[in-house]
This record gives sequence, C-alpha cells and structure tokens, in this order.
Amino acid sequence: MPRVISGSLKGFNLQTPPGTDTRPTSDRAKEALFSILGSDIEGASILDLFAGSGQIAIEALSRGAAQAVLCETDRDALKALFFNLKKTRTIDQSRVFTYDAQKLARKLVREERRFDFIYLDPPWRKLTIMLEVISDYLPELLAQNGVIVLESQRKQEIPDKLGADITLARSCTYGATVLSFYYHEKD
Repeated sequence: MPRVISGSLKGFNLQTPPGTDTRPTSDRAKEALFSILGSDIEGASILDLFAGSGQIAIEALSRGAAQAVLCETDRDALKALFFNLKKTRTIDQSRVFTYDAQKLARKLVREERRFDFIYLDPPWRKLTIMLEVISDYLPELLAQNGVIVLESQRKQEIPDKLGADITLARSCTYGATVLSFYYHEKD
C-alpha cells in the first residue's frame, strides 16, 4: 500500500485500485523523485496526466505544491483517487478530469495553462502511443523552468524529445522503474 513519504501528510496510507491495470509507483522511486525535485516543488503547479490513485500529486501537495490537476479515466482508479484526495484533505487544491489525456492537454493549452511539474505515468504497454498523442501539447503546458518526469519500465524505449523543444536530460532506474527527466531546451 503506497503512503505519503514526507511533508504535512507524512504517513498517510493511500488506497489503490484493485487489479493490475494501475501500478502504484514504489516508495523507493517516489522518494528518489522528490529528492531530485527538492525545494522546486514548493508553490508549484502540478499536472498528472495518468493519475491512478493520485499518489504523486498528493505527495507533491504534502511537500508544498500549490495546486494539482489530475487526469484519470479508469473507474476503479477514480474511486481510489477521490477517496485519497478526501482522506488527505487535498481535494480543494486539486482538480480532477475524467476524460482522456489528449483531450485534457488540448483543453489546458487552449486555456494557456502552464505547469511547473508534469508527471507522466501511462500504462506501460501503451506508453509509446500515449506519448505520441500528447507530446505536441507538452511544450506549451510546461513552464519555462519546469520539468516533465516520465515513469517507464526498465528496458522500455523512451523518446529523447517530447514535442518541439523538450529534451531528455537524465534517467534514473529504481528496480523495474525508470524515471526520466525532461526540460525545455536552453538557447
């Protein structure tokens, strides 16, 4: 069972949906992720396009992020997500969308929204196709000094670029999970 590792909500156990369609990020990978992000998460605007149980956004809010936009379509995952947001009292800092990631990305671009931290953890078996349909929106959604983190499976091929100017800077492996960090290209 995943838990909130640090911050104001430290120790909260989070519910996960039954079955194997949603795979929670391991505590080890999550701890490493937020260690790398450090204090940049404070006051940040978060976008989690494949939110699952919401654990990444909730961890970010626990560590001082200002707000989170979450996208999830799976009915069981949504039950866990709303349960977790209510349990941790982060629902007022969160906005949940229940339609697909491409539709939400397009909507947020039209609204000229920008995010400091975008987390992408699509189903691993659909990673390539999911990235293809959202990549063109990512440069417009990412704040100039923001970061996109892609969670993938070890030995899974990941792109060097996401959209026009977002480039892979580094990847870190934690067991079967790889976290890849992307930033806007610097001039």
